[in-house]
Amino acid sequence: MKNFNQFLNKELNEPQKKAVSQKKGSVIVIAGAGSGKTRVITSRIANLIINENELPSSIVALTFTNKAANEMKNRLINFFEAKYSIPFVGTFHSYCLLLLRSNPQLLPYPQFSILDSDDQKSLIKKILKKNGLEKHFSASDLCYQISNYKNRLHTKTDEDVFSNKLLKEIFLAYETEKSMSRCLDFDDLILTVLKILQNNNRFKNSLQNKIKHILIDEYQDTNMVQHELIKCISLSDNKKLNLKSICAVGDEDQSIYSWRGAVATNMLKFQKDFSPVTLIKIEQNYRSVQPILCAANKVISNNKTRTPKNLWSQKKGSNCILSITCRSDHQEASAIAYYLSSLSQKIKLNQIAILYRTHFQSRNIEEELIRHSINYKIIGGIRFYERKEIKDLIAYLRLIVNPFDRTSLFRIINCPPRGLGAKFEELLYKEWNQNTLLNIKQILDYMLTNTQINLSYKKKEALVEFLDLLKKLKQKHKTSEIINKILEKTNYLNFLKKSFDKKDAESKIENVHEFVQSIHDFEKIEKKNSLNMFLEKITLMQEKLENNQDIKNQVLCMTLHASKGLEFDTVIITGLEEGLFPSYRSFTSLKDLEEERRLFYVGITRAKKRLILLRAQTRNIFGQIGEQEISQFSTEIPQDLVQEIEISEFSESKIVTIFKKWQGENKKSVLTFKDFSKLGKTQTKRKNGKEKSPSKQKETSWKKNRLVSHKKFGVGLIKKVKHKDNDTYYITVNFKCGSKTIISNFLNLI
Repeated sequence: MKNFNQFLNKELNEPQKKAVSQKKGSVIVIAGAGSGKTRVITSRIANLIINENELPSSIVALTFTNKAANEMKNRLINFFEAKYSIPFVGTFHSYCLLLLRSNPQLLPYPQFSILDSDDQKSLIKKILKKNGLEKHFSASDLCYQISNYKNRLHTKTDEDVFSNKLLKEIFLAYETEKSMSRCLDFDDLILTVLKILQNNNRFKNSLQNKIKHILIDEYQDTNMVQHELIKCISLSDNKKLNLKSICAVGDEDQSIYSWRGAVATNMLKFQKDFSPVTLIKIEQNYRSVQPILCAANKVISNNKTRTPKNLWSQKKGSNCILSITCRSDHQEASAIAYYLSSLSQKIKLNQIAILYRTHFQSRNIEEELIRHSINYKIIGGIRFYERKEIKDLIAYLRLIVNPFDRTSLFRIINCPPRGLGAKFEELLYKEWNQNTLLNIKQILDYMLTNTQINLSYKKKEALVEFLDLLKKLKQKHKTSEIINKILEKTNYLNFLKKSFDKKDAESKIENVHEFVQSIHDFEKIEKKNSLNMFLEKITLMQEKLENNQDIKNQVLCMTLHASKGLEFDTVIITGLEEGLFPSYRSFTSLKDLEEERRLFYVGITRAKKRLILLRAQTRNIFGQIGEQEISQFSTEIPQDLVQEIEISEFSESKIVTIFKKWQGENKKSVLTFKDFSKLGKTQTKRKNGKEKSPSKQKETSWKKNRLVSHKKFGVGLIKKVKHKDNDTYYITVNFKCGSKTIISNFLNLI
């Protein structure tokens, strides 16, 4: 086909052509960020059909999202121009469902239903209620644990998987209920096909006779079960490839989903399990300017479990990376707003992304953006004051100010659950409509004392407790005291722990702590104990945001995880401090630290033209103001690639001027590296990639909360540093085996 072959010859670089034209055997394509991964995999499919005359039905392409699958299909349609049919292109789950529906005779029951996540939770809730365990376990967390259990290739006979024996009993009850209902959950779709392939050679041989080529996108995101499934489909009993070709495309440097069960080392396992393997590296990047790629390459080179590669680009650039040290987290948010305010009107806000490690960081940023009338949109999440947990707490506060607020009452009367369900709410609504002059406390009192209203003892008990809380909350009290009393009396944080899986619960609890901090911040600024003023501030911010909506031109805010697969002219990464990014949870595990570094790498490689890195010297995290150490990731970027400046003592106008000059709006006054070195009395410099203090005291790389390794004791966390002499220190380190004090010569920084 002339058009497609012209495309092959003109639009692909040499490594891409090699990946596309490899006809037989096992191929792994290490496709770096922005290197045209999707182009390669779709071109390979098209080449097999158009030039190698392979039947579309003999090709299977697997990916992870319907969005990615649809993009691949659309590209194939453009290649084929209706002359060929489209082969199977879809997710692992959709392919396994197709196999099960096509071979019902292989199942214990030919007709089955699929449980979605809501169905799963509902079933587990029934099991918990039946066994009186609903107050001990979260249905969401159990769903998460069961999914992880299955995706790590565990079986029901494994004794060591569930730390709590009750969890195993719940799991077995869940599996029994599913079986009796003839249902499968999403994880079962893949597991069931895997078990059939392992136990039914006739089905396996039949499938291998039909399929000749398999392609897998984003292989770094596969879990253990998916890797085993690919092996079963592709290999014979003597571990030889039984297909014409298998091609895995991915980049272990972008593996950031271990909490979903993804195994970054599957890229390395592929090379072993499907040996001999042709390894092709696609290193030319079509997205970013070279200095940004140099920074990304240098950072990720500190990871050990990876296939080395070196991204490069034909796009040149200078003054591309700016590193800013701020006085506090509030100044960090202000600096972002100042930067966006300084931009030329020609620059589109929707080509700028603000990235943060965790959701709670968005609160300060959102408030500053609103204050400066800068339109923004949260990607993959909800605006801070619109999140469920925040709206719940605001509803409690509003009831104190307005005792007739029905919307707020019905939002929280059974949140956390008090046994006052839908029927009680209907009764309350009916009684209130007949007694419209009564406020909330009065109508609830009325329902308790009216003998004609037949409430159970448990409902009365719950109502008394709720009413007692409302009566104790007074508008004259400090807002911070009120919110703390609400959290304490309702046990709201425990409710979040039990209602959501571990990762979601942690995020929501962080948001609650940040909301409490927003109240403390308000009280410091206003110097008044006005609950009404605090609520008005939130309402006015929301109103201002709605009035300034411009869907086509909004700066995009998201977590670093949500940014994967996206690209922007300018990327702003915030909170580059030890304990925040990398997260404190990664401090005791080299594996987790490497994933955090991959997350930073993903963030850097989203940027096409400019990259801004921010850190705060002090940060208020959940009511604790602490001195912050610069992130080790920041220090891994070579100094000659970054322009560094400390703005803690700078005025708004000076900061805006710096941003304008950095962007080169006035070409005669573009800031150079030399200019940046002169700015500010307290500007910090680095030597050998480490931060150097402006004070005369000698600075050391041995710092509290840094990870170190020891030949005998393994990886540990520094807890104390004491100077010995010259460059030698006594280092107290927490290892798994306990705390040890060791001379620094015997330790290595990680």
